[in-house]
Amino acid sequence: MNSFLNATYNQIKAYDVYANGRISVFVSLYVYIVLAILNLFNFNFSINQTFFFIVPVISAVGAAHLPNINSIVMRNRSYMVFLVFVSCGVCGFTLIEKYNTVALLIFSFLFYLALMNITSFTTFAAFRGLIPPVFVLSFLTILVGGAGQFYVMLNRMTSIVVAGIVGYYLLQLVPVYYYRKIWFSSVGVVIARIVSQLHLVVVKNSEEMVFHGDCVNKMNASLAFCQKSAEYSDYQACTTSVYQFYFGVAFTYNHFSKYNRNGCLSNLCNLMHEINPCFSKRTIIPEALIQQITMHQYTAPNNDIRQLWQLLLNISTLWNKLCILNR
Repeated sequence: MNSFLNATYNQIKAYDVYANGRISVFVSLYVYIVLAILNLFNFNFSINQTFFFIVPVISAVGAAHLPNINSIVMRNRSYMVFLVFVSCGVCGFTLIEKYNTVALLIFSFLFYLALMNITSFTTFAAFRGLIPPVFVLSFLTILVGGAGQFYVMLNRMTSIVVAGIVGYYLLQLVPVYYYRKIWFSSVGVVIARIVSQLHLVVVKNSEEMVFHGDCVNKMNASLAFCQKSAEYSDYQACTTSVYQFYFGVAFTYNHFSKYNRNGCLSNLCNLMHEINPCFSKRTIIPEALIQQITMHQYTAPNNDIRQLWQLLLNISTLWNKLCILNR
């Protein structure tokens, strides 16, 4: 059973490499349970009303944890913008449903056009990806009933507002510690990319060389989740060192003979293979490996390769410190 669970988790982890999905599921389930309890014991809503009390908020929580969300501030903004957009859609579709199909289609077009225009402004440009789920969720209003009744629309809006406020404060209770996992995961992805590309440099398989900065951009962006940490300067220093190390390895591709004197690149590649599991599993790098890095740093034949070893030493030291503090 344990092997099955481990295999399943590893498959999920391989798909959700930055941990956004796992955090989204955890937070959504937590908010859903609280709202469900409140709905059962504190609010006497009908089944239809329960839909508007729970579904929009849970959808907003999911939207607040999309892969492009890179800070707590952006998470909160995405949550609120999603609920505001949905509230407008629910209000409009509830009132317009009593009219004919043509009126419904016209409102649908105008609502979609309004969302597109709003997100064309720089302030709201980051929220354009919310339009499809907002539109679909708003359109589902016509399947719930209560067409054209003002008090029904008012009740639905009240449900969304009350649940939205509760959901917002529940989000604030989620420890920032969980969001720092995104940074740790992104560093692990960058290190894994460095290992694979460094191996290709050593074996000189130039046709497969691919150096691009998507994972590095994600790592830099996810640093915002660590801003309120007392060790923020360490997160910054580690991120900068990984960034420099990544493109330092890319530079070795066209300077192989210079960097590989006395087999330095081969040694670096072998050591990176040993270290890589520590980054992917978020564990401390053994002291023996750090001592090897230190030794290679002082025995490197030139300043260029010595700088790579120095960066790796900085990364390893900071990584161990941050892992200990975030256990």
